[in-house]
Amino acid sequence: MPSYREKASHDWTGDSIRTMVTPSAFAKASLYYVQETGRFRTMSSYYTEREHLDSYLVVYTTNGRGYLNYGDKRYTLTPGQLFFIDCRKYQYYYTDPGELWEMLWVHYNGSSSPGYYDRFSACGSPVVSLSAQSGIPAILEEIVELYQGKTFQTELSGSRLIVDLLTELLLTVHNREASSAPGIPTLIRDVMKHYDRQYGERLTLDGVSAAFSVDKYHLSKEFKRYTGFSPNEYLITVRINRAKELLRFTDMPVAEIAAGVGVDNVSHFISLFRSRETSTPLAYRKIWRQR
Repeated sequence: MPSYREKASHDWTGDSIRTMVTPSAFAKASLYYVQETGRFRTMSSYYTEREHLDSYLVVYTTNGRGYLNYGDKRYTLTPGQLFFIDCRKYQYYYTDPGELWEMLWVHYNGSSSPGYYDRFSACGSPVVSLSAQSGIPAILEEIVELYQGKTFQTELSGSRLIVDLLTELLLTVHNREASSAPGIPTLIRDVMKHYDRQYGERLTLDGVSAAFSVDKYHLSKEFKRYTGFSPNEYLITVRINRAKELLRFTDMPVAEIAAGVGVDNVSHFISLFRSRETSTPLAYRKIWRQR
């Protein structure tokens, strides 16, 4: 990674909180871990400009107004809004001197952090507006308070809170994407049922879209929007789930199971299975037969 670079004006009030955290080797190897967290009431010259920091940052605006430059775009941050960024990328955020910015924030890393961030960023903007019912502000408050002291339980509790935070963030952006309709449209439900019932057949997006008289690009976009999966990802999941049933409750050979769930090439089936279960089909069967 290129060298870390930062410029900043640490201009915040005396009652602001900034807690630096040094994670244990166990936390860095096995958990999500907090690197820094706090609650700021900024002064007029406050700003941070940085890049190449191995960290993820969540900032929630509680009062005032701030600005974020990220990904060649500028965002205005007002109360009830949050941003989530990868600090390896260039970022510049600062207060509005006329409406001093107040925020809750956490730098974190560890475990599957890149996966959560990639799923979030695929939805577009790094900035989201939270509903009045969102539990995210309370989670951030709890993180800030938790790290005012430190015991053995702190890192475990902190990791749990980060998982809660990231889960709420992904649910928020998913709900935002699907907000134009309260439920899954009939077309998408019907396509899901088609995959659920016909998984053993040779299915292609072209064929399915023709069967439902819909443009394949529109179908793919809407399917991902409402289910969180591409049509192909959904089909593979259905096939793997059925294969797991057959591996556990029958003595069918792996090649026969592969063909039965619609995957003609047994080597490809084994590769698909291992990528989702971290074991081969035969190893999966052996584990369950030993229980």
